[in-house]
Amino acid sequence: MGSVPPTGTFAARRTGSAENLLIEVEGVGPIRLPVTPAQARRLCEVARPARYGMREQTLLDATVRDTWEVPRERVTVDERQWRETLLPMLDILRAELGLAPDCGLSAELHSMLVYEPGQFFARHQDSEKADGMIGTLVVTLPSTFTGGELVIEQQGTKVTDRGSPQELSFVAFYGDCEHEVLPVTDGFRITLTYNLVAKGRTGPDAAAFATHPSVALLAEQLRAHFTTPMESFHDQPEKRPPHQLVYLLDHQYSQQGFGWDQLKGGDAARTGMMLAAADIAGYDMSLALAEVEDSYEEDDYTSWMGIYRQRWERVEDGWKCVESLDMEFDEDGEMVEPVPDDPASLPVLSSLPLVPDSEDVGELRGSTITLTWLIDRSGASGEPAVREVRDEELCTGASKSTLEPFASEIEGYMGNEGNNANFWYRRAAIIIRPRQW
Repeated sequence: MGSVPPTGTFAARRTGSAENLLIEVEGVGPIRLPVTPAQARRLCEVARPARYGMREQTLLDATVRDTWEVPRERVTVDERQWRETLLPMLDILRAELGLAPDCGLSAELHSMLVYEPGQFFARHQDSEKADGMIGTLVVTLPSTFTGGELVIEQQGTKVTDRGSPQELSFVAFYGDCEHEVLPVTDGFRITLTYNLVAKGRTGPDAAAFATHPSVALLAEQLRAHFTTPMESFHDQPEKRPPHQLVYLLDHQYSQQGFGWDQLKGGDAARTGMMLAAADIAGYDMSLALAEVEDSYEEDDYTSWMGIYRQRWERVEDGWKCVESLDMEFDEDGEMVEPVPDDPASLPVLSSLPLVPDSEDVGELRGSTITLTWLIDRSGASGEPAVREVRDEELCTGASKSTLEPFASEIEGYMGNEGNNANFWYRRAAIIIRPRQW
């Protein structure tokens, strides 16, 4: 699969002329480009602190997101003239993101943001705000500022944009990418953010990969996988060939945004190649969503902090503590059942208190993968009949270590057990199975 040529990047950057972008803001008037500090201050005067979403709530927390948002109803863009620049730019960005030429990529204005000195946006993922939304387009208006870099990361690779004093800066990226805006140190950073919506996409074409030089070899490797008896660490009394092969993809997807025609970047090319090989070898292939749980030893953090158990869940702009219990002892020093803290009092942080590579997290104790959603070749979807993924069924080389978890739980010492740090990840996968299975 490593021979599949790259079909796009997770984040694409371009610059362009600002002459066709005519913006007027109620209470400020026409916005001159490049934006002057005086005009940026006037924008701040008509703006409000930007909020972020957490489930059904809209929250305000300057430790997570500290920036000004100009109300959408105050912003007017001359769309007719702006399209002369935006539409050709979207076509360039579409190709660089690895989307097919027949994919219609559009941009829907979501917000106008102003960052003054000291303001920032902590590391986060964007939510899907519209049907067909695949990512975000950030258009940074020309102005003079330092700091305020937009940093986008996926699978350990980073793309950084610093804007331009004279030109528009365009950055498009997929919605599963972690990204942040570093603190502005001088000047003002002003952006228009758009929801990127893709329509008219088609699924990967197995026929297009049938003649790829690696497909025949891949088909032989599939046959070998399903005919070679392997030792299992589970309840099988004897060696048997695996029942399935699970290949983890690079991007993350929601259930709503997942399907044969919704694959992102290199995932589409790898899926097309696997389809071709599975057809040649005579196997069935499906797409799946999965949850991965990694369990680590936890050293001294919970003891030092007096934590009995904490659970954290990913929200749009940070990490929400959804359960917290501290260690409690009676007058004889014996541990007693702790009382949960009030959920309303629990914090939202910009990062987890413990992550897998921190000094308080020890060796990996174990990892499990569970399939949660399956889509067959016809597009029919539902919960899978077989959910467990065994070690011998996981394709070698499929890595999860560079992804961000969606939940974490830490437990302190509880007598015979505890001192655990667990992390849960959402993954997409290719599932190949014998047709008679």
